Amino acid sequence: MSDIAIEKNITLDICRTKDHNMICKIARALSVPDRVRILQCLLARNKNLSEIADELNMPISSVARHVDVLTEAQLVFINYQPGIKGHTKYCAQNVLSLSVHLGTPAGDENTAKEYSVEMPVGIFSHCHIKAPCGMTGKDGNLGVFDDPAVFFQPERVNAECIWFDLGFISYNFPTTPLMHHACSEISFSFEVCSETIYYNNNWPSDITVQINNVEVGTFTSPGDFGGRRGHFTPEHWPITSTQFGALRKVTVNRKGVFIDNVLVDNHITFDDLHLYDGNSIKFTIGIKDDAQHKGGINLFGKNFGDYPQSIIMTVK
Repeated sequence: MSDIAIEKNITLDICRTKDHNMICKIARALSVPDRVRILQCLLARNKNLSEIADELNMPISSVARHVDVLTEAQLVFINYQPGIKGHTKYCAQNVLSLSVHLGTPAGDENTAKEYSVEMPVGIFSHCHIKAPCGMTGKDGNLGVFDDPAVFFQPERVNAECIWFDLGFISYNFPTTPLMHHACSEISFSFEVCSETIYYNNNWPSDITVQINNVEVGTFTSPGDFGGRRGHFTPEHWPITSTQFGALRKVTVNRKGVFIDNVLVDNHITFDDLHLYDGNSIKFTIGIKDDAQHKGGINLFGKNFGDYPQSIIMTVK
C-alpha cells in the first residue's frame, strides 16, 4: 500500500512523520538523470516503453527498470491500452506538481501559490446534449439511457461515467483564495474518450473545451476505449462497453493555450478568460455540431476508468 493517497498535486512536509517514506521514494526516483528525462518525455502525452526508449536512445530494459521506480514514487501511472498484439503498457504523467516543505511555520498556511479543487462529474451546472446518452455510478446505472431529461434528475450527483453524442456539459468551479492575488495560469485535467455503441478503439471524436464561455481549444480523442476492464471501473458495468479514457490536461497562461503541455494557441491567454469577474469559473466540454469527427464523449469520475480522479481545476 502507498504511504499517502494518490493526488495530482502532492505536498509533503518533513514535519509530518507519515510523509517521510514517500519523500525518500521520490528523492530516490529523482536522483537519476535518466529518470528525470523520462518524466520530461511524458509531459506531452502518454507513451509506451518502446516510444520512450526510442526517443531517449535508451535500452528498453533500462526504461522498464526506471519506470518501475517512478511508479513506486507515484510520479508515473501505468495503464494498458489495446494494441495490435494484445495490450500495450503505457506510461502517463501522474502528478501535476510536487512540493516538499522543509518545515511548516505555524500560522503560515495561506502562503501557498497554487490551489486545486476536484469536481465530481455528476455535479454539473448545466447541459445541452443529444442522445444516445446516459449516466452510470459506482453502484449501478442512473435512470434510463438515451433520455436527456434524466440528466436533470437529482441522482446525477452520483454519476461516475457520463456519455452523450453531441452537445455540451458545464461545471461551475468556485473561485479560489488565490483570486485575491495576481494569478497567471489555470488548468483542468480530466479522463475522457469518444463514445459509440459497446466500444471502438478506433473512433475519433473532436472534443472542445470552453473556460468562462471562451472556446480555448479542441483535441481529438482517438477512440472509445474498451477490451479490458478499467482499473477503477465497477464490476456491474458490462465488459463489452466503454471501460476507460485518456487523461487530458488543458492549460491557459500568459503564453497561450496548452493541451497536454503542448502550445496550441498563443492568441488566447489567461487575461481573456476574465476569471475575476464572477463568483465561479465555468468549465464546459463537449462536441460541437460542426465538428469534423462527431464521435461522442465519455467523461469519467474517480470511481470509473483508469485514473482515480474526477475533473481537477488548478489555479496558480
